[in-house]
Amino acid sequence: MAGNLNSNYLRTSRYDSGISLYLHTNPLLMKPKIGYIFLFLLLSVYGLAQAPKKTLRTQFSDEKFTIDGVLDEKAWATADVATDFVMVEPDNGTLEEPTRKSVVKVVYSNEALYVGAILYDSQPETILRELTIRDDFATADHFGVILNGYNDGQQDFRFFVSAAGVQQDCVYTDTNGEDFSWDAIWESDVKITDFGWVAEFKIPYAALRFPPNAKQTWGINFYREVKTIRFQYTWNLIDNKIGTEANQAGILEGIENIKTPTRLFFIPYSSFYLNTNNRQKTNGELKGGMDVKYGINDAFTLDAILIPDFGQTKFDNVVLNLGPFEQTFNENRPFFTEGTEMFSKGDLLYSRRIG
Repeated sequence: MAGNLNSNYLRTSRYDSGISLYLHTNPLLMKPKIGYIFLFLLLSVYGLAQAPKKTLRTQFSDEKFTIDGVLDEKAWATADVATDFVMVEPDNGTLEEPTRKSVVKVVYSNEALYVGAILYDSQPETILRELTIRDDFATADHFGVILNGYNDGQQDFRFFVSAAGVQQDCVYTDTNGEDFSWDAIWESDVKITDFGWVAEFKIPYAALRFPPNAKQTWGINFYREVKTIRFQYTWNLIDNKIGTEANQAGILEGIENIKTPTRLFFIPYSSFYLNTNNRQKTNGELKGGMDVKYGINDAFTLDAILIPDFGQTKFDNVVLNLGPFEQTFNENRPFFTEGTEMFSKGDLLYSRRIG
């Protein structure tokens, strides 16, 4: 049969290592429709390899929320539940244990998105909660929400809180990773309980980006880290074999008839310079100014500086440098770092002076 060019046949052969599948066909006699069949099969296999995205539906509430780590508002009782978290590290794809179940609810109002998380732990006394400065994860359990108002896998706004109540927030792109120099204005609180701990968020729309559509469809994911055992979970699976994270979020539906808020921020800053040497007296200089940020629309933001100060205004960590090279620190002023990812699109521009 192998020498018959006019025949198409399928043959399987078994070896000790398994079963091999061979398909022989005459390319001269193959009809176009067979090519479509192969294409269909290929796409089907690829589709099966991609885990379906989870969907959560939120609901509207005009109730006044108190962000205190206690989910006692009426809206929480009827909100849909996001659960069945899966592991990111170390055993990617494993379902969370019942003793550490995560239950998350989302409610929205005309001004903000509210997130409530009940994080079970059979040993609440072992929950790590080191108190640190903002944006420092340190040694503590964490819960976070990841939002993309355009659901396009391009840019995430990530909000985290530790079991000690410390906030971390960043902008994420697959090109630049997490940029923690970005700081938003939002509220959160946590409470340790006899069954684990609870986290409650209020994220104003001014801290997010989304289109002016009557019905919104956002990308969303939830993150949990159990520090004692170094386990990390997400609600929608993040497959470590896939090189990007932003396009592996779940879907948030149900947000309707909200308006894009006016994004106007005034961010004051101050710095103090101390000059001293062996030849002249020590003297100091106090400087101050303000960054102004105005959102023209969803795509454009105007940034301005009143009395520019190009020095470092956020204090740096003390570093003991015993090496032969001078110590350098990253720029922490958002005015100079925010939006630098646009210069790395398509490798169109290279400069060591940006970012």
